[in-house]
Amino acid sequence: MSSYIKFYPALNGDSILIRVDDYVMLIDGGYVNTFNKFIKPELIEINSKGGYVNHIVVTHIDKDHISGIIKLLEENNKSSFIGIKNVWHNSFKHIKQFNPDIKFSGKSVRELKTDYKLREERTDAVNDISAIQGSTLASVLFECNFNWNTEFDGKAISVDNKKTINLTDEISLKLLSPSREKLSALNLDWKKELYSKGYSTTEDLEEFSEIAFESLIAMQKEQKLLRKKNVSVSSLNIEELANSAFFEDITSANGSSIAFIIEHKKKKLLFLADAHPSVIIDNLKLHYKKQDYPLYFDIIKISHHGSHKNTSLELLKLITSQKYVFSTNGKIHNHPDKETISRIIFQKTTYIKELFFTYPLESIKEFKEEKLMQKYNYRITEMNGYEPIKIDL
Repeated sequence: MSSYIKFYPALNGDSILIRVDDYVMLIDGGYVNTFNKFIKPELIEINSKGGYVNHIVVTHIDKDHISGIIKLLEENNKSSFIGIKNVWHNSFKHIKQFNPDIKFSGKSVRELKTDYKLREERTDAVNDISAIQGSTLASVLFECNFNWNTEFDGKAISVDNKKTINLTDEISLKLLSPSREKLSALNLDWKKELYSKGYSTTEDLEEFSEIAFESLIAMQKEQKLLRKKNVSVSSLNIEELANSAFFEDITSANGSSIAFIIEHKKKKLLFLADAHPSVIIDNLKLHYKKQDYPLYFDIIKISHHGSHKNTSLELLKLITSQKYVFSTNGKIHNHPDKETISRIIFQKTTYIKELFFTYPLESIKEFKEEKLMQKYNYRITEMNGYEPIKIDL
């Protein structure tokens, strides 16, 4: 049976399907269109051959990661087209115990107007993203009664709970993010949002609190990322861009990302979601010895669509690969950033570094200069946005 990874076109989002022999993992679901065009047809095919999804991993609360997953679970619940064994996702119930001393009274969260919408691609306008009314992920998970964070005894997926999971007899997973500290920060942001809007923390309304939590965190994430970034370097000077000042992402939703390494036989695959590099560094050092660095990975999925705040030189000194994957169409947040690409190609290797992009991007045009590619030993592959990146394992 063939083994491969597919990185689906997910606009500015993420969606990845991993198949190792008869084991299947789906990481995030992009937007509704990602599900309709790519995920559903592939899962139907897997089901037709007697397969099922072993794990769905929802890395964190963000519309560009969860909209397609919500649509998948809703449709599959109405009329099953694929078996789903386990779901990994940290929701309100997994982090509600943090910051117990911060309490305040106010309106009931039942009064919160969630107006929850899923994201999808528009075909009738220049703007890619529109919205349709939908359920929250947490409400669908409650309704469907999945095995939820089972390998973590139903608790939060956190490096402080478990660091290594055996997915099968031959496949292991090393968890790199989130930490207890990052989950606590997400809880604190949730409470700040409640307080700013005049709501109370004193009620025990589990299911509705889940809906309110997911809605507020997703909205807060969108607002923060829509702020224009400040890039001081204007020209394409690789060395200058690579060594430009690094300021780490402080968004708590990104910091709560589930990031990990999958190991199968001699293969190592690194999936960084939208995680913060400092947490990744700390946990790499817990899993591997000093003499192991730089760690070679067969594939590295770059964090946060190539944002300059999520890939540091410090991290890149610890990891290396021939294949780096960027999942973004370059719209809305202008990812990937030139600093991130420069930091990657600036690293010296004896092999050619391959940079894969899920869409053709105007922003990387300068990096396609033949002289630069020869000097820094890399090449670029841009997909057309209508088919996934498929890498055989």
